[in-house]
Amino acid sequence: MILGSALLLAATVVSGLVFDDANGNGRRDAGEKGLPGLVVSDGVEVVETGPDGSYRLNATARNVFVVTPGDRRATSAWHAKTAAAIDFALAPSPVPATWRFAHLSDTHVEPANVERMRQALALAQSRRPEFAIVTGDLNRDALRVDEATARARMELYAAEAAKSPMPLRSAPGNHDIFGIERHLSLVSPKNPSYGKAMFEQTLGPRYFSFDRGPIHFVILDTLGIDDLWYYGLLEDDELAWLKKDLAHVKPGTTVVTAGHVPFRTGKFSDEMIPDGPARTLQTVNGVTFYRHVVRNVPALAEILKPYRWTLALQGHTHTGERLRLYEGGETRFHTAPAVDHPAGETVPSGLFIYTVRGSEIDDGEYLPLDPP
Repeated sequence: MILGSALLLAATVVSGLVFDDANGNGRRDAGEKGLPGLVVSDGVEVVETGPDGSYRLNATARNVFVVTPGDRRATSAWHAKTAAAIDFALAPSPVPATWRFAHLSDTHVEPANVERMRQALALAQSRRPEFAIVTGDLNRDALRVDEATARARMELYAAEAAKSPMPLRSAPGNHDIFGIERHLSLVSPKNPSYGKAMFEQTLGPRYFSFDRGPIHFVILDTLGIDDLWYYGLLEDDELAWLKKDLAHVKPGTTVVTAGHVPFRTGKFSDEMIPDGPARTLQTVNGVTFYRHVVRNVPALAEILKPYRWTLALQGHTHTGERLRLYEGGETRFHTAPAVDHPAGETVPSGLFIYTVRGSEIDDGEYLPLDPP
């Protein structure tokens, strides 16, 4: 089995400063002090900055990121490829009484349809959200194509995201895993960009967290890999990181999760297909299961018990859906429809805009991308 732990690198000692970028220019000027008690992580280890805003991290993953606090915004990148020294600039960003964020999914970007992503981002921006979460399948297909094609599509998504007037926080989807259907891609597992590595090289960490106001957002990688095939899974190393991350979050805090493969959904295939790219069943270690839902949701729910897990944002099914379930507490499982559908699909396309007041998040406003 090829899991996220295969992406770990030799340890690199990373040190740096998280500082108050008072003038918002993205660099440290005279008089701008370090910010104490903020969280920095590489997705394995989690540390807090000291009284002077400095941190030191034995990084073993490809990216280091800062957990932006609820009343600040990053004015330089909030993540960076692992290096000996990385600083993070955070400017004050007061929290309005009412604010919004967007949820999009399955943009499936390639040169022929990039205008579709631009249309979706413009529609979202019309509601003036502070940021957008995109829950995977960012590019048309990295699973079964050659490296040049996969990289061009991933970089196209990254370029469009960089142009967006609202920051995008993106989760990986199954179509963002490079080359694992090797019988079609003809890619070697020894390729340094194989699997999830290309996502990390191009877009940053596969899972991370950030705050806005009193709400803690957690972006998750919901994909396991078994040889040639993906399936819904939260890997052990990711869950171990999440426990460390939440150790810095006050119990009772409102938490929103976001990932590609659904945790809970009412949309299941009528066909139980055991083989081939269209398979709906996967067998791992002698256990057969439906691969298009995350199979170890109870492990996540157990970790989140001390918190108010109010909303789980999902993608993958290409169908808009809102579920409200009670599993020790009320959690809403909301699946965004695809921004762009594969040829032949006729399911409505659109996105959701959520309005936040304090720690309360509404059920979202659906914005269709196409006329009725």
